[in-house]
Amino acid sequence: MSDLISHLVARAEQRHEPSSPDALYGYVPSISLAAVFITIFGLTTLIHLAQLVIARRYWWMTCMVIAGLLEILGWAARLWAHYASRNFDAYVMQICCLIIAPTFISAALYWCAGLMMAHIAPQKSFLSATLFKVVFIVADVVSLVVQAVGGGMAGSAVGTIHHQQVVDGSHIMLAGIVIQLAVMVFYVIYVAVWVLRAKDEVRRAGRKIHLMLVAMLLSSIGVIVRGCYRTPELNEGFSGWIATQQIWQLFDAIPIAFASFVLNVIHPHWFLRYPAEVDVQLPYSEKPGYSAEPAGVAPGRPASESTVADHEAHGAGSPYGNKEGNRDHSEIPVSTQV
Repeated sequence: MSDLISHLVARAEQRHEPSSPDALYGYVPSISLAAVFITIFGLTTLIHLAQLVIARRYWWMTCMVIAGLLEILGWAARLWAHYASRNFDAYVMQICCLIIAPTFISAALYWCAGLMMAHIAPQKSFLSATLFKVVFIVADVVSLVVQAVGGGMAGSAVGTIHHQQVVDGSHIMLAGIVIQLAVMVFYVIYVAVWVLRAKDEVRRAGRKIHLMLVAMLLSSIGVIVRGCYRTPELNEGFSGWIATQQIWQLFDAIPIAFASFVLNVIHPHWFLRYPAEVDVQLPYSEKPGYSAEPAGVAPGRPASESTVADHEAHGAGSPYGNKEGNRDHSEIPVSTQV
């Protein structure tokens, strides 16, 4: 125990105060830039939180709230750094929070695509919907852990004589970013291939699913653009040209804010809706055209407009129940697929 205390004291003594106000960043962080993005991320996170309360069944959108909170903390640290630009805690805090935050947006996108594939043409996907979610979420967690380890290494050595540890930490963080970027690009390609293979089912799925696909693509592009900025930045290191030019921070903040707002506007609660005629999760008794008076279609509504929401709004004895009309509503598999 005494050896550990001695080691920590020695490390603290090795930590030295930067010689100039801009020594850590290469500039003094802008108060206006920090204030603008705290406001922007505060707004989108508050909207996501409200949407989460309204749409509690979409619990996995909690990832968007976590991502927003990390962005707020990161930009708050940069605001703090404007007044204390030599503070190591603020420096480490803004690096770790801003680099890790987009990982949670990726997780929400992966889960959303997995749900869509589970209901629409799962046979056209190379992986089952469950395996798809497992593979991509695990890859996302791996990238998160690698980035966290690298950030911890680099952060603990900032301001000490252990410059090589800072370099090694930044390289480990770079590996995490590259993993995240590669997985996200593969995700976009995979979903695009699935859409092409299932073009008939997707076409019949309706406008809401089409908009949800567009939103997923736009959010993914935001994460990818941000990764394309972070990759060369971390490759150069924290003292490289990109990291020491404040304007480049816009390539981190704007794409992620865009990705978050897109999912505010086109939220799964309102757009991840599966018409009964294409939803493979519905029993055959719910399919339009199964009988003379289709059980899955509300009176006066075309079959294409009958959605999962109908099953949540009616009881077991309604036209949206099973063929006999006496089975408990909780037995309908689609009502739990979120």
